[in-house]
Amino acid sequence: MRIAVLTGGTSAERQVSMNSADNVRDILDFAQVEIFVLPEELEDFLRSSKDFELAIPVIHGKGGEDGAIQKLLEKLKIPYLFSSSKAHSLGIDKKKSKEIAASLGYAISPTINCPKLEFPLFAKPRFGGSSTTTGICNSLDDFKELLEQTSEEFILEKVLHGREFTVGVVEKKGKPIALPIIEIVLEKNAFFDFEHKYNPRKLAKEVCPADISPKLADKMRAMAIAMHKEIKAKHMTRSDFIVTKDGVPHFLEINTIPGMTKTSLLPKMLKAAGISIEDLFKEWCENTR
Repeated sequence: MRIAVLTGGTSAERQVSMNSADNVRDILDFAQVEIFVLPEELEDFLRSSKDFELAIPVIHGKGGEDGAIQKLLEKLKIPYLFSSSKAHSLGIDKKKSKEIAASLGYAISPTINCPKLEFPLFAKPRFGGSSTTTGICNSLDDFKELLEQTSEEFILEKVLHGREFTVGVVEKKGKPIALPIIEIVLEKNAFFDFEHKYNPRKLAKEVCPADISPKLADKMRAMAIAMHKEIKAKHMTRSDFIVTKDGVPHFLEINTIPGMTKTSLLPKMLKAAGISIEDLFKEWCENTR
């Protein structure tokens, strides 16, 4: 089987995407794999696209997790792994995904609307990822400084205090199953930003499986599977939650192409579950036509 792995992109997550693609190539030891870094090698891919039986988009954020590359693959009639363009466009939109969660009856982080800003507030790009250009703003000056870093649209939320968790969902034989939950343990007043995710010297403590009650674990697993199904995702997603002091899990966001680097969360969950990531990808590839 010849597989094209598409990576790169132009977002702040470009390098993370490329690191994920390198790891995916190692996973696909059963196939002939060629990596194309976009946009630089887009024309090369288009010229040789008919030579590939399958494509795997590994582009985090805009260009990959928003459905753009999937629409191109659909136009080229090339089968690909992971969700459809529509599911990606829903997943990357933090405003819409929160609305979907709320419609399912789940607690969400309260939104703050301009011009009535209330500090402290949590600001994050509506369509971003990997916690780039994301932060807690304690004043108007902090907020203005964050806005100067990007032209992206932001969503503003009240700061939720509690324990942070993430729940992976993968499909085995077409059925979504929730993986062991990871708790993200950070220093006081910190949040799970880019440095805590990818800088080897600053990695957050990740407890897997999380030390929580079976009832709470079942609740978050059910929420993650429900969100996966509701946006009609495919193969894998990862949903993030904060559990406040009253024990209520609040949905934060869903990732339709979770990080696949050697320090990423989903591969750690699969290992804890005793699921071979190589076998899982092989199953997906062999059943995607």
